[in-house]
Amino acid sequence: MAKISFQQNPTFKVDVEIPRVGGSAVKVPFTFNYLNRDQLAEFTDAEIQYSKEISDLIKDEQPSVKEVSAKAEEFQFDQLKKAINSWGFSEDLTDDNLRAVIRSAVAVPIAILDAYKGAYNKAREGNLPA
Repeated sequence: MAKISFQQNPTFKVDVEIPRVGGSAVKVPFTFNYLNRDQLAEFTDAEIQYSKEISDLIKDEQPSVKEVSAKAEEFQFDQLKKAINSWGFSEDLTDDNLRAVIRSAVAVPIAILDAYKGAYNKAREGNLPA
């Protein structure tokens, strides 16, 4: 009988449908970093904290859309920097290029993060009893 390790691979691949303004989405391969349970909890806690901060900011300070967008870009940059190991864009994965991808359209970083989290959800669902 073949032995199988319980250890997860340090990275995993997902094709992400990247939305294009005025055109069809394009499939781009991403290699994501695996996060263990504690790391994934921290990743998710950061998302919850960010949501609270945005909610409080909007409620208390009535910021401009530009201010909210800037805060969103910083949060998305931090999250994507942790998640992405490599990508299939022709441009290299650098901080400047990651910021350019985030700024390209609101839906782009959301699509990437949804695909990343979706890989974990798919794994979790595969472990649920029938």
